[in-house]
Amino acid sequence: MALTQSIDHRFATQSLDKPPVQHSNVIPFPSARALLQVTLPHPPHDLAGTQLRALLHSPLGVYVVSAEAVREEVRVQLDIACEDLDFTLHTLISTVPAALIGPLKRRGNVAKAR
Repeated sequence: MALTQSIDHRFATQSLDKPPVQHSNVIPFPSARALLQVTLPHPPHDLAGTQLRALLHSPLGVYVVSAEAVREEVRVQLDIACEDLDFTLHTLISTVPAALIGPLKRRGNVAKAR
């Protein structure tokens, strides 16, 4: 006849009415976000959306939150983490060199504002 034993002695001695103790000293903080306005010039002889298509198919495509065509330009808004600013600017310059980089604004928490 086999004797039953607990596989893990930590759980055998722990009280069932107490929650388990977490041993992690890392507290995750949400990263600060920023909105970056980018203007893509759209010459009349160029195919519509060529530069926008290049931007959307680049690694920066995941950051695009809005795009709007106004006259001879396309205004794009990127929602980025502040620590990704260096990567974003380098990738933007190499992907769409004609892009005009606008102001960087800190994004407020939309949930708290409503």
